[in-house]
Amino acid sequence: MSDPLTPLTPEQVAAQEQRALHEGYLHRTLVGLDQFMNVITGGDPDETISSRAARAAEKGKTWGVELSRFLNTFQSDHGVKAQAGDTARADKVQDLEQPELTGSTDGPA
Repeated sequence: MSDPLTPLTPEQVAAQEQRALHEGYLHRTLVGLDQFMNVITGGDPDETISSRAARAAEKGKTWGVELSRFLNTFQSDHGVKAQAGDTARADKVQDLEQPELTGSTDGPA
């Protein structure tokens, strides 16, 4: 396994995004802890360490490649799946907040 990242098909991305939007309480709590640890180690808020590692691997950074390979032992294509989950969660927050920002009454309740 020389390349730790395999791009997902659009269908796989959609499936991972839907999965992220239906995570249970424990999983959401663990994602929050993951995001917290990512920020402590210099990462961006609301991003998981897995997504950050996948992005670093895409840029050829050794730490990202190695961490992505390690995470793939637990779940194949873990990093790109984490990126899809992070994107879905960010989109959900944006959908929730946008009506308040624009004064619109249309949108998710």
